[in-house]
Amino acid sequence: MRAISEELATRIIPELRSGDAIERATLARLILSDLAADLDVLPTVASERASAFRASISAALAARPGGTSAAQIEHWRTTLAAIPAESGSGAQREIAALRTLAAQMARELGDAERNAAPSSAVEATLRQLAATDAGWLTAYAAAIAATAESAAAPASSGSPPSDSTAAPRVAGSVTTEALTAYLRRAFPRTPEIAATEVIQIPGGRSKKTFFVTISGSDALPERAVIRQDYALKYEGTKVGDEFTPLARLAARGLPVPRPWHLERAESEVGPPFMIVDRLKGSAPGSYFGLQKPCPGAFRDMARVLAVLHRMAPADLGFPASSAPGNTLEALVDRYERKWRDNATRASPLIDYAYAWARQQARRERGATVVVHGDAGPYNFLIDEDRLTAVLDWEFAHLGDPAEDLGIVRVYAEGLFEWQEFLDLYAAAGGAPVPEPRVRLGMVLQFLKGTTLVAASGRNFEEGWTREFVKGASSFTGLRLIEQRIARLLARFEAL
Repeated sequence: MRAISEELATRIIPELRSGDAIERATLARLILSDLAADLDVLPTVASERASAFRASISAALAARPGGTSAAQIEHWRTTLAAIPAESGSGAQREIAALRTLAAQMARELGDAERNAAPSSAVEATLRQLAATDAGWLTAYAAAIAATAESAAAPASSGSPPSDSTAAPRVAGSVTTEALTAYLRRAFPRTPEIAATEVIQIPGGRSKKTFFVTISGSDALPERAVIRQDYALKYEGTKVGDEFTPLARLAARGLPVPRPWHLERAESEVGPPFMIVDRLKGSAPGSYFGLQKPCPGAFRDMARVLAVLHRMAPADLGFPASSAPGNTLEALVDRYERKWRDNATRASPLIDYAYAWARQQARRERGATVVVHGDAGPYNFLIDEDRLTAVLDWEFAHLGDPAEDLGIVRVYAEGLFEWQEFLDLYAAAGGAPVPEPRVRLGMVLQFLKGTTLVAASGRNFEEGWTREFVKGASSFTGLRLIEQRIARLLARFEAL
């Protein structure tokens, strides 16, 4: 596996020309590297950490935290006793079973506090289980990093193709032929309309994205972008949800792609989609970090968010009456339901993080404004360190401004002092937001990620999609998300 991974990195990926192919090959390389690392280090690390896990669970059971019955405690004791101690490759089964039990306990204890006053004993037990899981995750990641140092090989960043990049004319279900047929049916007054180029671009996890070139019509721009829903059982947002807010934001002068056309039904080109302007610039980073430092773009984003947060919700198609009383608590609950409904792998750390986030959200209510909901650098376009567009408004909703600020802070802190961003935000009209709620927004950025990788993984495992990117991103993504959550909780002294 390591040899194949190295071959991909040094011989194959550099020869690829389309961004989509580069992304898929890079993901394949990451999967091979992870699997090789599992074989190399997981048995040893699992054997070393299994006893700590057992001791932590035993201590939690001995503490008999409130909110759990004697029968429940006894059930957990029986389950723990039934998990055999294993060695070698079997240690992976042992640690997985221990994590599953610890996650069940964390959920039960977190639920006990949902409708009750906080209990210091329950909080201490939850933190103990989460800290043990974080210790396992940290040791595992460190062992993988140490093993990979000697075998590391450079890999392509997988950035989207530029306009001059050569790429296949066929891109998934959206082809030049199918799109042309659709356009001629949808725009009968322009019979010469045609799609002359379709290029699928990488990066999208909840939507497919294509660069398209259209000729023969004034009804659509020549250079455009198609955003298309996936046809999956466990879905999230729809392109139809973001069309109206996007149109209204564009009309008010915000740097967003203007939407031109929405198809809500299944068609020749597959699931529902919309056509929007293709704007200048490139994304400076991914969900897990920046690849291109862009302090100027983040300073621009401070002003954009201040303007957005001042807009009347009704003017953007969001009736104020639709907002919950405590928007951050409602967001935690929504994310947690999605995680629990779809997760195929247990994570005591994530279940604890949800319990912690709920308690933080309940401390005070914030303002209710329209938020972007996913304002990371993967949804920026920049040109020479200036922000040219904010993309992908599928998560826009009525929420707490702390949500957007927390997401931005995850990535902006490495570029300049966070206070400078807040000063720019305030100068542009943004209202003060309490620091604890911004910190909660940072954790929510990665709790949101748990819902996305869980749904992707379940769709892939149950056969609702054979899309390689879905399966690969869920496999590698959950591990990285757990590490980010652990670091943030430790930073905020919650572990």
